[in-house]
Amino acid sequence: MGIAYIPPGMPWNNGYIESFNRRLRTECLNRHHWTSLLEARMAVGDFKADHNLRHRHSALGYRMPAECVAAYTDIHHPVDCSIN
Repeated sequence: MGIAYIPPGMPWNNGYIESFNRRLRTECLNRHHWTSLLEARMAVGDFKADHNLRHRHSALGYRMPAECVAAYTDIHHPVDCSIN
């Protein structure tokens, strides 16, 4: 299909990314003033780690990703399989 152009002012065409962009803007970009590219990378990296590890996601039943991984590994144990 290729790249689709989404005109400005029409965020409902891609709600997931627009929601993330809003969160990134309000929770990270608007809160910091950087004097170097390294400072910006550090702040965005911290936001990324927080969002991916400690932020509660609605798609995961408002649990943190680490909680879902722990629940999944507690239920599913790898089985050793050997073929002779």
